[in-house]
Amino acid sequence: MTLRPEILWQCDHPPPPALTKDEIAARLRGSLPDLCDRFMQMGLPAIGLWPQRRAEIPATASRFGGTPVAPPDWAWPAEEGEPLLFVGQINCAELRGLPGAEVLPSSGLLAFFGSEEAMMTHYPDPHSCVFHWRDTDTLVPAVSSAPPNEIFPQCALLLRPMFELPHPYSRAVEELGLSSERDLAYRDVWWEIHEHGIPKDSLGFVGFSKLLGWPSLIQNDLDRFQLRDDSRLLLQADQYCNGEQSHHWWRGGSLYYALSDRDLQARIYDRCELECQFT
Repeated sequence: MTLRPEILWQCDHPPPPALTKDEIAARLRGSLPDLCDRFMQMGLPAIGLWPQRRAEIPATASRFGGTPVAPPDWAWPAEEGEPLLFVGQINCAELRGLPGAEVLPSSGLLAFFGSEEAMMTHYPDPHSCVFHWRDTDTLVPAVSSAPPNEIFPQCALLLRPMFELPHPYSRAVEELGLSSERDLAYRDVWWEIHEHGIPKDSLGFVGFSKLLGWPSLIQNDLDRFQLRDDSRLLLQADQYCNGEQSHHWWRGGSLYYALSDRDLQARIYDRCELECQFT
């Protein structure tokens, strides 16, 4: 099946430069001058994950989908006998020098897994795993005792630095108690930042996957972010296209891996939770 040009735009183009902090501040000063400093203090660095068409992808490169590589003695995680699904991996060496990356390992591989059940509900699910393998030279193709129910399309990822403000649906913004007029003004600024550099006819087909930053929400704030003041986003995985296949997470939505700021700083990933939202 031939995919439409607007679907292919993202994977066939490098990521457009994100707006800088100064450019974002200028937009806030123009719309909400008295809240500009407040919002800029809430801003967080993020690392965008931009899908790319690639004929070949090195086994340890940053990517979504395909099958994982792992240490030779590693056991594939399972839930009630069903292997967890492999979402993707990040080669931490590729993150060096990017703003915000100092809280992540400087080398090795971060690998993300989740249960099929977790990806079908919006509730945080304990049946997800994030692994950090320090030595990429020793990793081998992983083998499960039973085949996973699904292997997602493999897609290469380019990285781009970003600076993000909290989503208009987030608890952080709701707690500011903005009037309807000021809330609409902030939403306009947020969407302008979010969609910057993307052609209008491709917007519905572009994924905004990322490491760190604020969750880009589909519904309300994540359950974890509503219940805990110290929650941080580790990974958001959105729709993507690899040039041959267009992939959506179940009914069309996003996967969010979140953890506490303390665990993020300490690089402890085994308490990370997976939550999903759908359109």
